[in-house]
Amino acid sequence: MISYLGLIPQYEKIHRKNNRISVLCITLSVCLVMAIFSMADMAMRSQKNYFIKTNGEYHAALHDVEAETAELVSARVDVALSGWVYQGSTGMLSGKAVSFVGADEETMESLTEMDMTAGAYPSLPDEALLNENAMEQWGLSIGDYVTVTVPDGSQKQYRITGTLADMGSMLKADICGMALSEEGFLAIADENAADGTTYRIQFKSGAHIQEAIKEIKSQFGLSDGQISENTALLGLMGQSESNIMQALYLIAAILVFLVLIAGTVMISASFNTNVLERTQFYGLLRCLGASRKQVKHFVILQGLRQSAKGVPIGLLAGQIVTWAACLLLGSISGDRFSEVPLFEFSIAGILAGIVVGFLIVLLASLSPAKKASRVSPVTAISGGSQLAQNKRAANTKLFHVETGMGMFHALSGKKNLFLMTCSFAISIMLFLAFQVMVVFLGQGMPALAPWAGDVSVTAAAGLETSVIEEIEAVDGVKRAFGRMEYGGLAVSSDTESGTATLVSYEENQFKWAKEELNGGNIDAVSQGTGDILVSYQDGMQWKAGDTVTLHTPFGEKQVRIAGILSSTNASSEAGSLGYIICSEQLFTESIGGLGYSAVDIQLAGSGTDGTVSAIRSLLPSDVSIADKRLSNSESQSSYYTGAVFIYGFLLIIALITVFNIFNSMNASVAARTRQYGVMRSIGMGAGQLYKMIAAEAATYAVLGCVTGCVLGLPLNKMMFQFLIADKWGTTWQLPVASLLLIVMLCFGSAALAIRRPIKKIGQLSIVDTIKLQQ
Repeated sequence: MISYLGLIPQYEKIHRKNNRISVLCITLSVCLVMAIFSMADMAMRSQKNYFIKTNGEYHAALHDVEAETAELVSARVDVALSGWVYQGSTGMLSGKAVSFVGADEETMESLTEMDMTAGAYPSLPDEALLNENAMEQWGLSIGDYVTVTVPDGSQKQYRITGTLADMGSMLKADICGMALSEEGFLAIADENAADGTTYRIQFKSGAHIQEAIKEIKSQFGLSDGQISENTALLGLMGQSESNIMQALYLIAAILVFLVLIAGTVMISASFNTNVLERTQFYGLLRCLGASRKQVKHFVILQGLRQSAKGVPIGLLAGQIVTWAACLLLGSISGDRFSEVPLFEFSIAGILAGIVVGFLIVLLASLSPAKKASRVSPVTAISGGSQLAQNKRAANTKLFHVETGMGMFHALSGKKNLFLMTCSFAISIMLFLAFQVMVVFLGQGMPALAPWAGDVSVTAAAGLETSVIEEIEAVDGVKRAFGRMEYGGLAVSSDTESGTATLVSYEENQFKWAKEELNGGNIDAVSQGTGDILVSYQDGMQWKAGDTVTLHTPFGEKQVRIAGILSSTNASSEAGSLGYIICSEQLFTESIGGLGYSAVDIQLAGSGTDGTVSAIRSLLPSDVSIADKRLSNSESQSSYYTGAVFIYGFLLIIALITVFNIFNSMNASVAARTRQYGVMRSIGMGAGQLYKMIAAEAATYAVLGCVTGCVLGLPLNKMMFQFLIADKWGTTWQLPVASLLLIVMLCFGSAALAIRRPIKKIGQLSIVDTIKLQQ
């Protein structure tokens, strides 16, 4: 042995159990950080793939610009790909609306959401791609000819050269999609094409997109309306300046900080308790001539050696957890979750794990190393284990002796108290922070709402109640419900005036609306009295209890606002004052019996394409039927991807919380084992000893939970305000269920954590307990 540092391997061999616990603590910390970063990375990749699939892989789009401007933009060194995408012109195919899109093959493939599934791309003006649903509906094949009514009303024949994948937006709008070459589109374009035509831009990897957009605006004198960004894609790339994305960036930064703090606290707590356990050993080193600097190096090197063992295992465990989450989604439905990456590595996750495992271990060991270096040789000779003398005695006036001493033990070690409190508090804060993400995920998905229909019917002339009854009788239909809607209704009040869209709800929709109620009451509205509900809008001045006047075709009608909804189920566009929801009785009294202008149909598990065809056969030819199954499936896929990862975060946090509490409590009890032996030798009974240790654990738990709630609830409320309240007007409520769950988990873990050390101490004789060396 050349130096005192050579004792480290020998010490680890003798104290293998303590060494394994420290390595396991580092492993779990690295696993926590890597798994959360990797799962977040995979979720972002999945969402990025989803938005590329549904919106196209472009970063910005120019509107109403000259060809010369577009050519100059394409010549920029930071532009990887650009091209014209022509849209806006519509026609008719066999009595069904068809939407035309035009672009060259490279632009269509890379910058649009269109996906050619078979055949060849059109090269001539009279060639086209047609979506798969239309091909099946009319029994067409590649090479067939179809006659289409183009925008000017004339008939034009096209040869089908290939097929387009169905998109949820097309099926939802009940239209066909036809892709043409640039020349083919320009030959039929009308005045509507000017509004739908864009010049899409994809920048090179590493480009500062926002700066590039500002330069393009400035160089060519473009207005804000002439250039737009692909917000969803840029947001996932971290390059969006939209308000909602900026809020998400802030929330992400807070969560990252909390996760790193959680890893740091866990490792620091482990190192601190190790120093408390080995006080006598460090004193012996000083007796043998080791300097304070050498003791510091001993503690730091020991931590780095443990990191060298724990980090690789933690990285492997974190990678397995990430792959397991991705495989879980794939096992649910390979087609639905095709965008989720499988067996891929996250550089961000690996780097975060390594940083936590080595850099934070190094930083976390500095304070314990300094504390160990202050141990005097006298401490080793006397057999003491306390690094500092307590100047105050335990409070035995308010509590029993054992309870007071337990609380005193918890409060006397300031550093240990701080780390234990942080251990509980950080877990609660993380749990409450991620709980908001779950709520946000569900709130932003209309397809998950209980009223979401698989098939929607819109009829300008209105449908009778008997039609809904016939639809419900179709095999495979679970439920059908309709709404009467009247747009452009003039509305006035003491605070504001404008137009609104009046919407009637029936029993089912009123029941579901209770979940969206921000304030007020629904019962009076559903009973058909003169009460209404209104939808939330930014800057709205109405509140529950206000009286408004409806200027209906039958005259003025005063009604009372009974409640405000965060979202509304309606197919018509909202007026300047949003939507007004009323009963069918009030709608008929105010507007008249117009019939149902919208009917939503929810299919049972047995519902198939045949069910949709049967529904079509019951309806007049002039109604629009939107098949939302694909778009709903896409939204549900996005939701479940996020939900699996977020709940995965929560599960990891819960497991880490349990282990951290177990480890900390075990180490805290072990550090005082000799003291407990002395107390038993002077008459303390085993039952009193158990109560004292339980009181110490309860003190840590109470202080940690109180601190976690004091810091976590404002954080939960702030995140809720940023992500949900500002957009939907939903009022923040105390997350009672989540709070009780994590608090019970903390107290339960603390209670279980002390059982093993108490049992161990109880099995030792008083003499053995006093002689036990840490």
